[in-house]
Amino acid sequence: MKDPVTAITGITYDRESIEQWLFTSKNTTCPVTKQPLPKDSDLTPNHTLRRLIQAWCTQNASHGIDRIPTPKPPLDKFQVQKLIKHLWQPEIQLKTIRKLEILGAENERNRKYMVEAGVPKAMLIFIVTCFKQGQIDGLEQAFGVLNFIKIPSAETKQFLVENVHIIESLTGFML
Repeated sequence: MKDPVTAITGITYDRESIEQWLFTSKNTTCPVTKQPLPKDSDLTPNHTLRRLIQAWCTQNASHGIDRIPTPKPPLDKFQVQKLIKHLWQPEIQLKTIRKLEILGAENERNRKYMVEAGVPKAMLIFIVTCFKQGQIDGLEQAFGVLNFIKIPSAETKQFLVENVHIIESLTGFML
């Protein structure tokens, strides 16, 4: 166990394992208690258990046990919204799109937060804007972001109704 987190049921899991159970395998119940887990339920980091594991690893280093690193804090919706705002600042635009692409590639939790924060719509607007301005910088990365995250069908329909240039923009860059 490298990054212990506790579900709302009170059971502690390794973050990677429980996220795979919930997000990749699309399970909606606690694996131990079988209680339903809301889709938006957060996993709480179990800092005490992580420190105990790290202490044990340190004490057993002479036996070839490596100390587990302190995990970086998980991405949250507000960080993604900040990146979306940065998307429209020309001086950091490419860096922002690359960051979104990397975050989308990392894990399902990141992709979930990216969809909730509005990244699919932001990427589509970015692509249309690039098409209108004849700009190609960042397009490959924008398509890469869209490749990692699924655009909710309701959002796609609404965007197509609101922006008639999307099909023209997408096909224009693919030719």
